[in-house]
Amino acid sequence: MKGCLIGFLILLVAEAAFGQQPLFESEDTLALTIEAPMRTLIVKRREKPEFDAFVTYVSDSGEARSLPARISSRGNARLASCAFPPLRIEFEPADVSGTPFEGQRRLKMVTPCKRSRKAQDWLLQEYGIYRAYNVVTDLSYRVRRLQVVFRDSESSRWEREYPAFFIEDTGRMAERLGMASLRPPAIKTAQFDGESLTHGMLLQYLIANTDFSVKRGPKGEGCCHNGRVLVPAGQQDGFVVVPYDFDQAGVINTDYALPDERLGIRNVTSRLYRGFCWQNDMLPGAIERFNERRDAITSALVPVALSGARQKRALRFIDRFYETVNDPEELEERFVAKCRGAASFPIRVTRTEK
Repeated sequence: MKGCLIGFLILLVAEAAFGQQPLFESEDTLALTIEAPMRTLIVKRREKPEFDAFVTYVSDSGEARSLPARISSRGNARLASCAFPPLRIEFEPADVSGTPFEGQRRLKMVTPCKRSRKAQDWLLQEYGIYRAYNVVTDLSYRVRRLQVVFRDSESSRWEREYPAFFIEDTGRMAERLGMASLRPPAIKTAQFDGESLTHGMLLQYLIANTDFSVKRGPKGEGCCHNGRVLVPAGQQDGFVVVPYDFDQAGVINTDYALPDERLGIRNVTSRLYRGFCWQNDMLPGAIERFNERRDAITSALVPVALSGARQKRALRFIDRFYETVNDPEELEERFVAKCRGAASFPIRVTRTEK
């Protein structure tokens, strides 16, 4: 009996340790050096080969510490459009114990698409979208900003330095939120958590993103396109679709962003509400939340490091969103008239002045 109790306590300690994510507890930019066959990885990025790598960071004591890892390219559209691919970094748990990466096994890294200031602005804005959704709800991916020196392990001459960011692993996010992660083939209307879905739809409208689906995903991959499904443990409903991958958003307006021709919009900067009509009665509460947190949302979406012209454009883009959602006539025209399914009642909101 005593042995069982000791084993149980050890298990609890192990679970508590695994639940920690120091990487995402800080908002400071983390400086890294990644050494791997980078030129080969870039050339063969569409094949997604894996390579051994070393990830080096400076500890709190000022000591440089190198961690063994595996690195590969990832993604789909960006592999075709970008000169530098997004990456996946994998660690062995024993190698990262006691480091900022403790508890991490597989991490997605978002990198600049090209070697230009414009591409770095795109990255800063996409990072800002994740941070803005963190302001709206905890049911969102956490991110950590990085400054990375990439070195080619096969050539002493090849070195690049870029801003980047890590995205929280889906399984770790689910664990943090006390939920389960799953990939159903599709989601029925009755299974959604309406409040979280409305928050997500409002965010997508704010940033002018239509590159997502909350009902199903690509054939054979399960639900959802640019969203991952969480559900309270042991339940058959209350599904939460957590959005990710915002490089097609109009607030960023990358050179390669194109709208789906089936949606009837000419460019990605044109906003289109893609919520369902049964969500109409939830919109006033969601809009109130966005209004209450406007300053924090704006600060996230317009990072101070963003170039001046882009800051001004982003601020105008955000202001236009708030003008729309707080004007009853515009809300009726752009949300009720555009919601998916038959609208059975109007939305009633009171104009809010900023």
